Amino acid sequence: MVTLHSTRRPSLEAASNRPVRPHTDGERSQCRWIHPEKQRYYSVALVRDLFGDWTLLQCWGGIGSQLGGQRILWVESHEAGLKQIAAIGKRRRQHGYREAVA
Repeated sequence: MVTLHSTRRPSLEAASNRPVRPHTDGERSQCRWIHPEKQRYYSVALVRDLFGDWTLLQCWGGIGSQLGGQRILWVESHEAGLKQIAAIGKRRRQHGYREAVA
């Protein structure tokens, strides 16, 4: 299931199958956290879509399970996306998650 949120284009549902490409400029634009005791994961990636908009792809679920969810969140800019990733990481650590090494 994909939940789409946008403050700019209400018609993003029609574009949910657009391919996205990760942003690679040397900065940390992808992160993954795991909670080993609860066997849970949370991952996030800052990507640009085909229209040039910055989006944050968020995925979560159980390790070894097909249950989970994902969300695509539009962000104002690359810097705003990086701040959002930092805030998500802080919140994950508060809940007992540890950053997974790729």
